[in-house]
Amino acid sequence: MKRGWALWLILCLMISLIPLAQADEISFTGTISGGSLHMRKEPKPSAKVVNTYKSGTEVQILENDGTWCKVKVGNKTGYMMAQYLDIKANYPHIGWGRATRREALLNIYEKPDLNSSIIFKAMDEMNVELVEKKNGWYKIRFSDAFGYLPEAMITPLSGDFALGFSQNDGISSVRASDLYSAVREVGSPRTMNRDEGDFTYTVAWPDVGIAEANQLMGSWVQDMLDRFEADYRSYYEGKKAHCRIEYQSLQIDDRYQSILLAAEYTVDGLQVDHACTLNLDTKTGTVLSADQLFNATDKTLFSLETGIAQLMNADTDGYTGKAASAMLDHILITRDGLAVYLPAGVYLPVSMGIQRIMIPWKQVAAESALESEIVSQYIRKIDPSKPMIALTFDDGPSDQTTRILDVLDQYGGKATFCVQGMNVEKYADVVRRAVAEGHEIASHTWNHKRLTEVSASTVRSQLERTNAIVSEVTGGYQVKVLRPPYGSVNKTVRNICADLDMVIAHWKVDTLDWETRSTSKTYRAIIKGAENGVIVLCHDLYSSTASAIEKAVPELVEKGYQLVTVSELLSFHKDGAKPGTVYAFLAPENIRTE
Repeated sequence: MKRGWALWLILCLMISLIPLAQADEISFTGTISGGSLHMRKEPKPSAKVVNTYKSGTEVQILENDGTWCKVKVGNKTGYMMAQYLDIKANYPHIGWGRATRREALLNIYEKPDLNSSIIFKAMDEMNVELVEKKNGWYKIRFSDAFGYLPEAMITPLSGDFALGFSQNDGISSVRASDLYSAVREVGSPRTMNRDEGDFTYTVAWPDVGIAEANQLMGSWVQDMLDRFEADYRSYYEGKKAHCRIEYQSLQIDDRYQSILLAAEYTVDGLQVDHACTLNLDTKTGTVLSADQLFNATDKTLFSLETGIAQLMNADTDGYTGKAASAMLDHILITRDGLAVYLPAGVYLPVSMGIQRIMIPWKQVAAESALESEIVSQYIRKIDPSKPMIALTFDDGPSDQTTRILDVLDQYGGKATFCVQGMNVEKYADVVRRAVAEGHEIASHTWNHKRLTEVSASTVRSQLERTNAIVSEVTGGYQVKVLRPPYGSVNKTVRNICADLDMVIAHWKVDTLDWETRSTSKTYRAIIKGAENGVIVLCHDLYSSTASAIEKAVPELVEKGYQLVTVSELLSFHKDGAKPGTVYAFLAPENIRTE
């Protein structure tokens, strides 16, 4: 009897422990809302449909980047758009916070006790999800784990961030060990090593002959060693720890140089990474600040945000994904463009490590303050004394838009993409890419309404909604051109466009690609209609159109045509482009060539 009683008690204890174990396993579920929803094979609107589920279906969330969720329903796995899922976690959620510990490493504990095990380390700050607040401690979620931080280290964050974390498998980060064999074109190597004892280090950095740069690098190196050793002496005495600092140095041209320093600290199975960038002007013997690198930063920040979007599409894990001016303090100039090294935890989830985002000079050279031929060769120059042609594409974006962008990029051409607002969010990456590469986004209304057959308020709504969604996904791009569906315009449309500071783009060459769906006929229409100042109408919906553009663009360039946007073309109008006015062609006699 006593034995049976004991077994019963053990069984009760086991059952009572099950919920506690489950509570520490992070999981998310989503309920489909607003109608049926496709599960797709890949995270893009055009991907193959795996299955379709009705409203109210519950799915398991495996990943969530804020735009797409990787989900599982039964034995099927695929992707659904996050906006149509009501997502909930299997743990309490009380908000988001920024954890900060200046001038010392940030340690996350296994339990709400400073003497418990440290399960994660960050350089000095990171954003976390707040799960519970009790007795001076926060229970937090970071990436796919729980931990604890003292309440004093947390500053609550405002904002509506997507629940669920992005799995960062396959995303490589920048580490000091990667720089051991990096290019070293500038400076004499300096080294400092400690091989004995439990706390060891291997350090290399360059002497570049510029006092300011040498002082900054020396201070940074010493600060890293001091921080890491202080952390070691406080928590890991008697265990093995190692610090490594390596560098890369580039000679950009005969005037400019750049240095990347990276540090990593490894102890007790944990690692912390940090980086430092310096850009040098050998003519003045100074280290260039971000302000000295740029005359303007709008395009640079936009290109940076586009790069961030490839890592993290929307607000998730406490990060907005928005570009900030402070990020420019982490820029490294190279011969190919600007490399931005975002510190782990500061602007992106700490689990991503240090991320390098490359911005080609062809996207941002016009904003650079550097006096370098390497940069100036990429500044777009249009010669109005030479023939210009404006290719325009209606009804997208679509899967074919990227093909058109690819060929335009290959031949240095620009075009105007007249988007329907209802498509923009689905193809946000395509729109961001187009803007980053210098193309123009025009409005083709929200959903292709014939504007002459609707009320003035509907006209305004169709334009304002489209302009707003383009601005939202691009971080502020301002639409300045309307391509009216069917070319339909009246006085109401013209007045509203004037009020919204938008010109109206008609066309002189209609390829009829929507009707023929023929590569050869679309190609011939473009080549036959090509002349200085024309606006050409195409649609980026059809593979036949994309194939025609792939054939026509190199031929147009070979014939000496400059492929320009509508706004670029009209910027050379001798009387200036007037909002609310319809333009289909810029006659050569109206082109300002001086």
